[in-house]
Amino acid sequence: MPAVYPMSVKSWTPKVDQVDTIWAAHVNDMQNELAAIEKTIGTNPHAWTGWSPSGTTWPPKAGSMTLKTPAPVSNFGASKTFANVTDRLKALQQQTTWLTLMTQLLVGQSGTKPSKPAAAVIRAPGMKVPAGEGKWVPFKWGAADYDPNKMYQGGSNIVAPMTGFWDVSVSVWADSTTRRPNDLHFVHVRLMRGNDEIAGQDSLIETQTWIRHRINISWQGRWNSGIPMQVQVSQHGASDNTVDANATISVSFVRDLT
Repeated sequence: MPAVYPMSVKSWTPKVDQVDTIWAAHVNDMQNELAAIEKTIGTNPHAWTGWSPSGTTWPPKAGSMTLKTPAPVSNFGASKTFANVTDRLKALQQQTTWLTLMTQLLVGQSGTKPSKPAAAVIRAPGMKVPAGEGKWVPFKWGAADYDPNKMYQGGSNIVAPMTGFWDVSVSVWADSTTRRPNDLHFVHVRLMRGNDEIAGQDSLIETQTWIRHRINISWQGRWNSGIPMQVQVSQHGASDNTVDANATISVSFVRDLT
């Protein structure tokens, strides 16, 4: 008779030596059930040949595939019948691989060892700012409080190690050493991504006061790998080399955009 597995589990009647007759049908039933089990399980269920979505090698490299790559299992909670257990296990492992890859790409990681998202806190020591409206001078960074991805390698540039959505904040302090009554002093700060000005702020105080310029800039957006970022400052209303300024920049990677 036809096998009952996998819809149900067949019940067997024990046979007694020298009492029960073993018919060919008994053996055939066993063969049918065994064939049904093998068909349900499939071949080599213990082995997986691997899976490389869109030709991506494993372990994955950040940015090596796009987020448009579809998930291997697309029913997302709906019922689905597989040809056998092997195919179901294969789909499960492919889905696990896909989820791992997507997670790594979103947070800008690669390989099999998790790492912290890219971030940096870098300071610029005090410098003299020449006078002149629109006479922009970039801060030269001098110390990295935190920079595991080596985003600062000297000079005025900070370079993105990977393309993504970034959060950037800048704090600038400036002070005129010359006090003149009733004069106004202006300090301007802008954030440059390559040749593009992406954020800026201005500060105005009276030079007769001892109040310092305090400028804070916040920016969020796309920053491509290898593109330099600078913080530039200008001032007018005070003489050359009478304004001291220093800055701190903090950057943190939010998510992948490749």
